[in-house]
Amino acid sequence: MPDALGSERASVQNPLIGYAEEVGWTYLSPDEAVNLRRGASGWLLYPVLREKLIALNPGVVDENNTGDIIGRIESVRCTIEGNAEILKWLRGEHSVHSEDEKRKRNVSVIDFDHPANNLFHVTDEWEYTNGQKGNRADILFLINGIPVAIAETTSAKYADGIDRAVVQLRRYHEETPELMAAPQVFEATQLLDFYYGVTWNLDRKNIFNWKEEEPGNFEAKVKRFFSRERFLKLLRDWIIFYLKDDELRKAVLRQHQSRAVEILDQEVEAVELWL
Repeated sequence: MPDALGSERASVQNPLIGYAEEVGWTYLSPDEAVNLRRGASGWLLYPVLREKLIALNPGVVDENNTGDIIGRIESVRCTIEGNAEILKWLRGEHSVHSEDEKRKRNVSVIDFDHPANNLFHVTDEWEYTNGQKGNRADILFLINGIPVAIAETTSAKYADGIDRAVVQLRRYHEETPELMAAPQVFEATQLLDFYYGVTWNLDRKNIFNWKEEEPGNFEAKVKRFFSRERFLKLLRDWIIFYLKDDELRKAVLRQHQSRAVEILDQEVEAVELWL
């Protein structure tokens, strides 16, 4: 394998970040990120989240109750159940009491209809410690200060590169589950392939090769997967939590399934306009 393929950071990690920037994600250096999350034991970009909570919820969220909301988000269990709670926050399904209206109002954490109203960040070398164990994620993607995706990259010189990345992700779940409390999806890539799946479900049969029909075009794969409009649809519509044998499970729609949903939505919209 040529030396150019041997450097994980130069040939895989940095290009992935660069392509994400080109489709609208703003890069944060590791130092900037650790400052915003108040040290290596924090997992939210606190000032960013505070700012967006207030901006997206006028008359509902202000300086007086942002701390309580962030505390509720931060206190979820570091389990699949907690991860499901984070998705409910992202989808605007949690509420706060409005003193002015004397009733509960749902809290918007993401504006799904207007991508430009959100802050999309990508950062690398995200070091996290829970006081007992520490790990360092290759790349983390955040929307409005909340981690939404984690990516592990490996060198293309390894034939088992994807498996190595999945092993790393499995170790994060086991040793530092706090690191995995919020991210909803993961990506594993060694430049030649781009695999994805949902966090808290690392069964190999549930890890899919993104754009398998387009081999070799790493740039196109990254840009399509992290297109802001598409990624918001993924968060809002394509991740599913369900019970099986009294155990909470998690899944993501595959490419053909999400396309079918999009086509159905377009047909429904066309009928509504016609009516």
